[in-house]
Amino acid sequence: MKQSRTKSVLMILAAVVCVGLFAVILPWLPRVGADSGSRQSGDKNNADAVAAFELDVNNLIADALSDLEEIPVYIPKVYMLSEDTVIAPKPDPNAFGTSYDGADTIPAMEAAAELMDGQEFLWDPDTERLAGSVVRWYQDDTIFSVTWKELINGRSVYNFTEVKIAHPSQFRRYLADNTFGNAMQYLPSQLAQTVNAVAAMNGDFYKFRKIGTVVYNRKLYRLDSQYLDTCYVDTNGDLNFVHAGGLPTEEAVNQYVADHDVLFSLAFGPVLIEDGVDVCPENYLVGEVKNYYSRSVICQLGPCHYLMVTVNHDSGYSGIGTIRTVTDQLMLRGVPNAYCLDGGQTATMVIGGEVFNHVDWGTERAVSDIIYFATAIPESEREAG
Repeated sequence: MKQSRTKSVLMILAAVVCVGLFAVILPWLPRVGADSGSRQSGDKNNADAVAAFELDVNNLIADALSDLEEIPVYIPKVYMLSEDTVIAPKPDPNAFGTSYDGADTIPAMEAAAELMDGQEFLWDPDTERLAGSVVRWYQDDTIFSVTWKELINGRSVYNFTEVKIAHPSQFRRYLADNTFGNAMQYLPSQLAQTVNAVAAMNGDFYKFRKIGTVVYNRKLYRLDSQYLDTCYVDTNGDLNFVHAGGLPTEEAVNQYVADHDVLFSLAFGPVLIEDGVDVCPENYLVGEVKNYYSRSVICQLGPCHYLMVTVNHDSGYSGIGTIRTVTDQLMLRGVPNAYCLDGGQTATMVIGGEVFNHVDWGTERAVSDIIYFATAIPESEREAG
């Protein structure tokens, strides 16, 4: 025990010394990326290095203090995924749950109370779900998700996944083989399994059409903003909407990406709800918006708090949705921001690597991309625990 306390104290002292030394030498470090001539890129890379160092020191001290019971100080560990991470940590299989009883989610919800940071759950354990359907959930210190089905108006089956993450870096987009324009396409479940997604859904299927602006990993790959609303996702994990016709030039897009710290974009749409206001249009170029069609929508409920939605044929119910009927349902639930993704057979929701909704024709469609949410807890740490 004494040896353990000594080790913990030494760890704390080492961390403090490291912080001091880093602060002294930082101004003398060469700017990373300076050789490329990009001051902005170099400044950002240095800022990322500082942030990563501070995170490591914080967690080192947190681990050390956890072993010192006589020191009543608690420093929470902070987890995040670096931008260049392609494959996220594997979810803990023991953190998943499945039940026919919504009340069984309550312990996980209670454990996620700190993660919610004062925000309210949209999910209610007393929600009347589609008869015979299960509720699925996942909970660890960095992510809580809960997935369920509802029968709306006696005809339409809605699939919902509510997700709360600890850090915005856990909300990600993945293109097939991590390459823009790749000829290969995969099933959404395959893409989700590749990146170890806790919860995922189809993206905009950018490869299927030539229109729509595509930003991926901060880089502009395709510019065509004339016809489609664009959803830009920034480093805060926020959905930023630019309506069709906005940002018509490469210079304008790159400036917007820099000003808003954008990581990636989605180009399908339309925007359904913006800042709590119903902006669902009557007409839109893609998505057969006036027809009853399987739908796929990404929503933001609050900081690092999201709702994935699909509407599909299911359990003998053939009612699906127009963008108007979907918007009405989301407005009833108080959703403040909602954006359409590719629907029809593309509309797919994947939980723990398994498809949750009933996909059109009963078979997944090979697609070019997904969006997903991941745990940030390293597998090595989980195994050590």
